[in-house]
Amino acid sequence: MALVTGAGRGLGRAIAAEMAGRGFEVIAGIRDPAAADGLPPGCVARVLDVDDLRVLVNNAGYRGPYHAVEGTDLDEWRRTFETNLFGVAELTRRSLPALRQSRGVICNVSSTGAFFPSPFYSVYRASKAALGVLNETLAIELAPFGVRVIEITTGPVDTDMMATSFSRRPADAIDDPVYAPMAERQWADRRPITPTPADEEARGVVDEILRDEGPLRRPAVALEAGMVAHWRATTDEDRLQMVLRSFDLADR
Repeated sequence: MALVTGAGRGLGRAIAAEMAGRGFEVIAGIRDPAAADGLPPGCVARVLDVDDLRVLVNNAGYRGPYHAVEGTDLDEWRRTFETNLFGVAELTRRSLPALRQSRGVICNVSSTGAFFPSPFYSVYRASKAALGVLNETLAIELAPFGVRVIEITTGPVDTDMMATSFSRRPADAIDDPVYAPMAERQWADRRPITPTPADEEARGVVDEILRDEGPLRRPAVALEAGMVAHWRATTDEDRLQMVLRSFDLADR
């Protein structure tokens, strides 16, 4: 049995459909009960029972407005971390007895956005960076039990979240007089992005879930592989200075 969170729409629904198509009984984690009516064949939404769990896919995610740190209140930080970190940690904790028994797989969906510094993206990036630390610890703690942990480093995927990203509209900070110049510059310098279709991304995710060998952090498609390769080839300072230079702020 596989449990996929965030399966009500977008990538989560596509992953649930892909896993069902490959023979898994899929339990779809959804927030809105109305979404259960449109679940793909082979997927059901029901009261959670993890006794027979073999695969846990923590895909549910939240990304709020693109404000500067100064303009982001603590409620937004809490809301983001509640979904992107605390929810993952709690569901994983509850699932581990069954996953140890089945020598199963934990697949936590992250984002290449966590690797690259950007203004107005601190809350989401911080939550995904924290998820990466959790994944590293889980990989070590669960290795003796044969439980594999993988982190899928998603890039731009054609979902509702992508449709409201700052590649599609200016950052919300553009309405803040203090940070508007930077937000305007960011919007003017944006590069066109062709997102990966959700079903294509889902196929790559499930391929990685079923692949026994590989690193902790794994891209699912070629676009992400290039982004991960660049991340691995550069340092944190390299990437920070690159962004500072793009805003003419380096060496200040």
